[in-house]
Order: sequence, then C-alpha cells, then structure tokens
Amino acid sequence: MKKIFLILFALFLIVSCGGDDPKAEAAQGSLGGSCYPNKTCDDGLVCMESRNICVKDSDGDTDTTDPTNHYPDADSGDSSDNDPSETGDENNDSSDSVSDDDPTGNDSECGNGTKETGELCEKGDYVQCSEVSSQYDSSNFATCNDYCNGWNTDKCTESQQGVQPLASFPAVDFELDYLYNGIDAYEAADNQLHELWNAALFNASITMNGGTYFIPNPQANTHWIAAYYDSSVLSFYQNSYECDDSMNCQYATPAVLFGAALSALKAGNELSIGISDENQVNMLIEDFMNDKDCVMLVGYGTLTVGSVNISAGEAGNFKFTTSEIGLYLPGVTPEGNMTNELENAGFTICK
Repeated sequence: MKKIFLILFALFLIVSCGGDDPKAEAAQGSLGGSCYPNKTCDDGLVCMESRNICVKDSDGDTDTTDPTNHYPDADSGDSSDNDPSETGDENNDSSDSVSDDDPTGNDSECGNGTKETGELCEKGDYVQCSEVSSQYDSSNFATCNDYCNGWNTDKCTESQQGVQPLASFPAVDFELDYLYNGIDAYEAADNQLHELWNAALFNASITMNGGTYFIPNPQANTHWIAAYYDSSVLSFYQNSYECDDSMNCQYATPAVLFGAALSALKAGNELSIGISDENQVNMLIEDFMNDKDCVMLVGYGTLTVGSVNISAGEAGNFKFTTSEIGLYLPGVTPEGNMTNELENAGFTICK
C-alpha cells in the first residue's frame, strides 16, 4: 500500500503542478479534474475522495479510500510508526527476526548475490539463531528470508536458560598428583594403587522415572580417579567399582568424565563447563546400555585451574577447583537440546 500511495501521490503532484498554466483546471471527471457528484471518474480513473480529484487507476485497484488513512502524507511531517519503511522508527528493528512479508518500497534485488542498501541479508546467508535474538538457543541456524529483509527462524528453538538442573555436584577442590602421558599409559594403569579412593569426588542422587538415580552406584566402594593427556586434551575420569577384600573388582556405572583443551589449562583460568564449542570443559555422566557406554547426564558450571604441570616424560599433576555443577538431561540443558551435538561427536544417548 505504501508503494501504491507514493505512485498516486506523485501523479497527483504532476497533475496539479504540471502544464504551462498551473492555474488551468481539467474537466470534471478527467485526469486531474474534480470527481463527479457520485464520486466517480471517467474510464481508467478513480476518485480520490479525500481530495475530490480523479487519478489514474494504476493497478486496477478500485478501492477509493484515502491512502492517508494508512500512511502519512509525504509532506505532513507525521512520523507515525505505522510505516515500516520510515527511518528512525524504533519499532523497525532490522536485527530481529521478521516475517517473509514483501519489503515496502525497496528497490534492491534480493537474490542477486550482493547485499544491497535496504537488505539485511542475501539469499543463502545464515546465522546461528542466538545471533538473531537472545530468545533462541545456538543449536540451529536462521536463514535469510525470501525478500532479504529479515531472518527465517522456523528452525530455531527457544533458549532454556531458565531450566533447572535435576541435581548438582557440590563444589570441590582437588589435586591429582599423577597424570598419564597418553591413553595407552592410562589403560595400563601402572599408578592405579595410588589413585584408588574410598569416597567419590563427584557424587549426587537424582529422582528420575519414579526412582532414585545415584552417582556413583551405591554398591561401589572403590573409585579410580585418574587422568591422562595427549598433544591437545586432558581427559579426567571417575570410574567406580565394587571390590572385595582381595581387590577383585566389578565395574559399577555410572562414570564421570570431563575433558579440557590443554591450551586453556593455565593457572588461574576460570573455564566454563558445558557441551557446546563455547565451553572449554565438557562434563559427561556415562552409564551402560545395550553393551555400550551412553551419556545419561551432562554437567554445567565452572572449573578454575589451580596449577597444571605437563612436561616431557610420563607424569604431570593437575590441581583444580569446581563450582557447584548442575546436572541435566542431554535434551534439556541451559543451551537447549544438545542431543544432536553429542551424537555428532560419536556419543550414544541413554534412553
């Protein structure tokens, strides 16, 4: 309607101001002339009732209502928020997601491969949903809409920043005085007798499915707390066992594990614990299903590096402090549904 009105208004200016004699009046019912008493005009013309003038019916629209009922006159100085194309309109936030409505008065060509004046994006562009609005999480992408004037957020999901954890691990302060150099040394467990504990470092109980889920298993009486490092990552494990007096042990799930990039392990650094790439530490609680490890819960919180000593040779040490760590199902986390991200990384989700 805005574009139509501008055309009609321009024609009105031409008719009212054009010609050699600006005072000359057109015949009644003709282009530029006054309307007939019954508010009609000659064929091909319509009566603009508010001005009582005949103008061209440029698009066959016989609606004779005054366009100024919808948008202000170009010379009226009215800055009504009804016109989405007006500059300076605080309600016209181009950074937010908008619907695929036809842009008003935009001469740019959407889809030509170049983002032009008046276009927010170009066909084929996409951004993380969380960049469009904080109401969305970062698990999917918004795409440029069909008119290049906003983002299509059909695949975006609401952020679940307010979701509450099922349980939490209390804050801990711990020093591991022996780090294995590589996974092979870790699996050989040459230092195992120095890494066995009677009490678990991370423990919690959660009401789920009408029962109580314990971390670790309440039958476990021995916990192997150990870690290893390779060229890029430190991996930490709390594995729990049910052992007799002769140290004949049976594995008791679940296990707690986390990993951190070596580049982030600098003394004093506070690292975020979560699942997405934005977090520097990933914490998983793994159980057992169909003869395979599976992820039951994920942790969110912070880890502060006290000290880390990784040098050539087999041993290193790692001292850290964690905040209280909230535990969530993979499908309902502060980052939204992280199931796909975990599965794409090669993990199985417990059902």
